[in-house]
Amino acid sequence: MGEGGDVDRNAPFVIASLPASAWQRTVAFGSLVTLVAFIALTIPFANIELGQVEAFVPVMQTVMCLADLLTATLLFAEYSVYPRRAMLVLASGYIFSGLFAFLQTLAFPGAYTDVPLIGDTLNSAGWLFVFWHAAFLLAVIVYAMLKDVREAAGGPGPPARVTIGATVVCVLAATAGLTLVATEGVGYLPRLFLSVTNMTSYANDAKAVLALLNTVALVWLFARRRTVLDYWLIVVLVAWLPNLVVSLLFPVDRFTVGWYASRIFALCAGSSLLFALLVETVVMYSRVANAFEHQKMLVGELDHRVKNVLARVAAVVEFTHQGTGTLDDFVQAIEGRVRAMADAHGLLSRTGWQGARLGEIVGKQLAPYVTAANVAIDGTDLVLDAAATQAIAMVLHELATNSAKYGALSSPNGRVSVRWERRSNGAAVPTLRIEWRELDGPPPSASIKSGYGTSLIRELIPHELGGKVDLVFASDGASCNIEFPLNLS
Repeated sequence: MGEGGDVDRNAPFVIASLPASAWQRTVAFGSLVTLVAFIALTIPFANIELGQVEAFVPVMQTVMCLADLLTATLLFAEYSVYPRRAMLVLASGYIFSGLFAFLQTLAFPGAYTDVPLIGDTLNSAGWLFVFWHAAFLLAVIVYAMLKDVREAAGGPGPPARVTIGATVVCVLAATAGLTLVATEGVGYLPRLFLSVTNMTSYANDAKAVLALLNTVALVWLFARRRTVLDYWLIVVLVAWLPNLVVSLLFPVDRFTVGWYASRIFALCAGSSLLFALLVETVVMYSRVANAFEHQKMLVGELDHRVKNVLARVAAVVEFTHQGTGTLDDFVQAIEGRVRAMADAHGLLSRTGWQGARLGEIVGKQLAPYVTAANVAIDGTDLVLDAAATQAIAMVLHELATNSAKYGALSSPNGRVSVRWERRSNGAAVPTLRIEWRELDGPPPSASIKSGYGTSLIRELIPHELGGKVDLVFASDGASCNIEFPLNLS
């Protein structure tokens, strides 16, 4: 089965807006095939007489009533979070269906007593049946017409509970009016039954109209199917068909196989959407519960990361203060170091803190100093985990800053080479070796050899990653070899 219409990506996670997955379509289609198979098997035996079980109608239709009213309640609940007129109309249809299913038992001859509790002996039950099905099918048709109409969410208007309350009152009033017509005014309506078991031509005409409404609703909904709700409504409409088509094409009297089967199919119709709503509600509740637990875990992880960041910033501020002489130097150093930390966080955030590419880390820290040919970067494509990303970013920032102030990047002819390679050396955990080399720059000054930046370069990798650093300030330029166990992200 295909899908029609556009997906409303801003809609909440309810089955009225949720596109049907392949699994959901398969389940609905399987239910449909099973239902059609049972209908086909029933048709040859439709006119076989069975015993008159008078309690069958009130029991079955009371269950239908409860199922339909519960379905309407769940649809109204979905309307409260996804307020669409189509949902109101469909929920109203299920209220009509539930109420008429019960009211018809009160007018059904022999259901509770020999004499119907409301209406006349022959025709009131038939007209309540007509009103029951017509109201529901018209509601489904209107739903199919309105379901993909864009409506502004959160616009001006009464609260959802007020709208739902007003809708229920209107449906109750309409049901009461139609019930009065089918009982007190039944004498003004065409006769549907000549006797308890014999129908008139008007009954067949009424069933033909209802079958046409069912077909229109089914075709329209099938053409515009998209959501989980659409697919299960198709199952509902197919389950309604035997109640109308079989008795129209093959005249079926009361208390025959076809008569009993049609009401069983009607019960399946009333229960199928309820079943789907309950299953999807449980699934959604499970997803919400899992999302809540995941959110708690994320909040805890975020709390841990924020504390680590604040501790790192505090340490950077403290040691930067000890290693700088003027306020301007302090502000400049702090700004650069915090920016390096922010750059690392930015790279990690793009991957959900799963890691960052080493080439991007190197490029990010050297970007402010790169000209046409003063920087050479070479190495295999590697992804570092979060800890290595943050530590390497800080070390590279210090190397680049020192080089820009005192080394090769401070000279027009100076060059910096950054290369790395992965080494296995037969060990269980491979190592990563990064080589920083400065060429054609001025000789290193004495001040660069004892500052906080130099201490950070030498100490951060061993402390954070369990590696080693060989930082040398030779006369021809600084060089730094970094090596640490490689935990690939």
